Formats: sequence, structure tokens, C-alpha cells
Amino acid sequence: MTLTRTALFLTAFMLTSLATIGQKKIVQAVTRTVTAQDAEAHLTFLASDEMRGRDTGSPELDIAANYIVAQFRSNGIGHVPGASGYFQEFSLEKIVPPATGSFSIGAESFPWKNEVLALNGVGASLQGDIVFVGYGLPKDFDTYDVRGKIALALVGSPESTKPVRALVKDSPEKNKLAAAHGAVALVEVMTIPGIPWPVLMNYLSADRFVVKNNEEASLPHLLLRNSESASLKALLESRHAKAALDVKGTALKTVKAKNIAAAIKGSDATLSQQWVVISAHYDHVGVKKNASGDSIYNGARDNAIGAVALLEAARFLKQHPPKRSVLLLAVTAEEKGLLGSDWYANHPLIPLKQTVFNYNCDGGGYNDKSIVTIIDVNRTTTDEQLREACKAFGLTLGGDPAPQQNLFDRSDNANFAIKGVPALNISPGVKAFDEELLKYYHQPPDEVGSLDMVYLEKFYRIFVYGIYKIANESALPRWVKGDKYEEAGKALYGR
Repeated sequence: MTLTRTALFLTAFMLTSLATIGQKKIVQAVTRTVTAQDAEAHLTFLASDEMRGRDTGSPELDIAANYIVAQFRSNGIGHVPGASGYFQEFSLEKIVPPATGSFSIGAESFPWKNEVLALNGVGASLQGDIVFVGYGLPKDFDTYDVRGKIALALVGSPESTKPVRALVKDSPEKNKLAAAHGAVALVEVMTIPGIPWPVLMNYLSADRFVVKNNEEASLPHLLLRNSESASLKALLESRHAKAALDVKGTALKTVKAKNIAAAIKGSDATLSQQWVVISAHYDHVGVKKNASGDSIYNGARDNAIGAVALLEAARFLKQHPPKRSVLLLAVTAEEKGLLGSDWYANHPLIPLKQTVFNYNCDGGGYNDKSIVTIIDVNRTTTDEQLREACKAFGLTLGGDPAPQQNLFDRSDNANFAIKGVPALNISPGVKAFDEELLKYYHQPPDEVGSLDMVYLEKFYRIFVYGIYKIANESALPRWVKGDKYEEAGKALYGR
């Protein structure tokens, strides 16, 4: 018995020692492969003035896309099996909103932009009945007669607390319902807090993008500010009033867009059937007039850093293939509403049921060089692998610095999470949304010369080592019990 226990102890000791030696070799390989010099070269190209901020639909964004593909090719990384090339192409619509319009209830007029905005749809000049239909759900349109009338609804639903989702996902469906029931226009009242009206005013008054669809043009669709207006209160109580609107339609222009996808086959016969997706958006916000003398928003931090993390991971993982297969995904139009990742999640090149994890890199900068930030800790079972990766390169793992801002759902990882795929976002260290961060976030000073490459070298090494560990872990990544996306994960995987 004693000999058996000794033998078991020695076997366990040897296996542990071999594993430790193996991990040290990988850390050494990451250190050799991932260097500040290489990363800075990529950053300098992607965030140069000549790239003019990589705006969606711009020639410069196409140049950035070709650069990323060239890096995949030079490292011997092919496109996804079954795909015709590296590009996943789709169409966006650029919406140019009307500059002026009018809306009134009874004798009260609501000032354009300050109180009412065009959300979408064709133009019209209408006078007649307006009917309050609650939240504009199917049962509401079945209850209240809107044929030949203007329908007025509250934004979202009784269960909805997310204004972005309510406006981006729910509002178009309400427009279809209103049209199907014979309404001539739809007005929604912005009753969900979370986005200040001036922010909405800036967004809806500027050109914006949506994924192109081939459906008929939607009804005239306005967004009304929630207020103490006597006429609005009376309408919400009585459900009927007289109203008028006069607005030009939103002008539409088709814009070609493309995600970029490449694949590295896993080294294990069984685990290679499972895929991890490493993602980052490569667009930024372009060129804008401002009070400074610099109109180019270079986007070094947001998100050239993320695009380069993708390239660094690609090069290392091609040389050291993990057990699981890896999809490298550079997505477009993140700055226009997560449109590239939304398209991918609804048109995946690898079935989502085979996609076991999304490792997204996006951020607005950094102000704590002792940490790497993930959004968020204790949401997936990958935290320990990432803590070990941080420790290997002398940093620690930090979580969401501002939970009230709902950062998890504001980057491309959210579109994977909604489908049930365990996901997180990783970025350089952020301790708070302070002046140091906001000095660069979506601002012209966000240039490569302002970056600390000594710190970013550590970040990139942690990023690469972290996904290497996750892609080799025998246990599947999972949502932590109780996470809001846990049920979506069970529905996707049936477990």
C-alpha cells in the first residue's frame, strides 16, 4: 500500500511538473512573439492621419480591412472553411434625417429637435386623430383602432429597461405593427430613462447607419420627449385627441460593409470541433469639425488597440495552435450601433452551437496600468485563466469600473451573449471614467504617440496568453449561474 501511494504521488508530481514546464515554455513563447515593436508598427498604420479615423463607409476603412487581411495571409492563416474569402459582406443604409419638421397635439406644438425628432420612415403631412396604444405591443394594436389614424405609444415595454434596445430593436417592430393595423404614422414617447435627451438629439439629428433590409419603407416615425405637457397628459388619459405632423422622409443611401474572418484549426481531434471567437472592431468615427485644429479622430485606443490584439493573437496561435479551433473576427460599424457583430451573430460563418466562447477586445483607453480590465468578472467561468495570464506578466485582473453604464451590452460581445454564447470584453486597465480617460475617448488626441507601449506590451501578452489558456482548457466555458444570459446559453446548447 505504501509503495502504491508513493507511486501515485510521484506520478502526480511529475505530471504537475511537466504541466508547469509546459506553461513556462508557452509564456516564454508569448514573450518572444508578442513585442511592443511589432504592435506599435500595426498601430501606427491603423491609427495614422492618413487613415482619417476609419469611418464606416469610407475608403480608408477599406484600406484598414485590406491591411488586416494582408496580415492574416502573411502569417499563413486561411479564411473560414466554406467561405468564399476573408470578407463577410453585407449592406448598410445611411440615414440622413430631416433638418426640420413639426408635430402638435391639439393646439400645442412641440419644438423640433428640442421636443420631437424623426426616428425613421417616410415623410408625410397629416392632420387627424391620434390614438394612444400603450406600449404598442401586438395586444395593444388588437385592442385599439388605429386605422387611418396616428398611433402614439410608449417606448419599449413594461419589462424593458434598456433604451438602446427599445429604440433599435423594438421600435422597428412597432412600426410594422402600426402599418399592419392601418395607422398612418407612429409617434413614440421616450419614457425610459438612461439616455439624456440632448444625446438622443445629437444622435438622431446626425447621419446614422442601420442594416439594410429589403422591406417597404416604414411609416412616418417620430420620437417625442417625455414631458409635463398638458396636451400629452390629456392624451395619455383619454387615449384620443387631434394631432398634426409635417416631416420630410429620411434620405437613404446604401453603403457596402464587410466583416473580416479567418480561421485557425484546433490541434485536438475532438476539441477542434469547438470554436472560440476572438473579435475586435476596426472602425472608428472618422473626421469631424471641432474647436481644435485637429479634425481627425485617429482612434488609437478605440479600437486600433483591439484590432492589433486580434492580429497579435492570430500570429501566435498560428504558430502554437490550441486544442480548440479559433475564428478571428474583425467587425465593422461598431461605432454605428454594433452593426457588424449583429450581422455576424445572425449570419454566423461557424454555427453558434459550435461557438463556445467570444473573447472581444474593445475599449476607450486606460488609466490604471497595474491591471487589465474585463467586462465583467464573475460572469463566465474563464476568470481563473485570465487571472493566471495577468499574473504571468505582472498585472492583476480588474472588473467593470462603472456597472451603471451597462458597458457589457455596449460592445460587440453583447451580440454573442444575446444568442447565448459565453462572452466577455477585455481592455487595458480602467479604474474609473475620469478626465484622463475622457481626454482621449472619441477625441482627436487619441493618437499612437500618446500610448504607453511598455504597458501595452504587457497587455497584449496577457491577451494572447489568456485566450491560449481558454482555448486549451478541457472544460467548456460557461455562464456563471444566475447570469442574465445563462438561459440563452441553455437554449443554444441544450445544457
